Amino acid sequence: MKTLIACGAALAASLAIGAPALADCFAIPEEAGTQPTHLEGFRVREAAARPGPLQLPPLPEGTGAILCDRESVVPDRNDFKVLLQGMPLMIRSGTPEDPTVLSIGIQDGDYAIGVMMGSLSDTERADLIAAVEGFDDGIDEMERWMEENPQ
Repeated sequence: MKTLIACGAALAASLAIGAPALADCFAIPEEAGTQPTHLEGFRVREAAARPGPLQLPPLPEGTGAILCDRESVVPDRNDFKVLLQGMPLMIRSGTPEDPTVLSIGIQDGDYAIGVMMGSLSDTERADLIAAVEGFDDGIDEMERWMEENPQ
């Protein structure tokens, strides 16, 4: 959880970048005062939809989390692949003036979820719970795929 808290200052700095394009992703540094790095051409949704483990692009040293801008903070079915790479995922939606930011990580073997900015509607909360409950099924599917397709 330290990583997610430490990334908060960099996250706030990323809001100053302006209106993000949906699906844009950024490497959020752990160190306060360091600017986020736009991950040009990398889309978690597209990369995680491919079979097998997620292949992250080269990340700047000291990256503490991946932040993606989307139309909703509810995680996608394959977002667990980011977490399995040891990297927390932040999902941001809304406007620069009124953002909602959800953080998802793994802490002590459990999913650690927090709302860093804004709030969730009851529908978003229910959809979030359903999405995270589906992560374990996705992990099982990926493990089967890896057994059938050894690297």
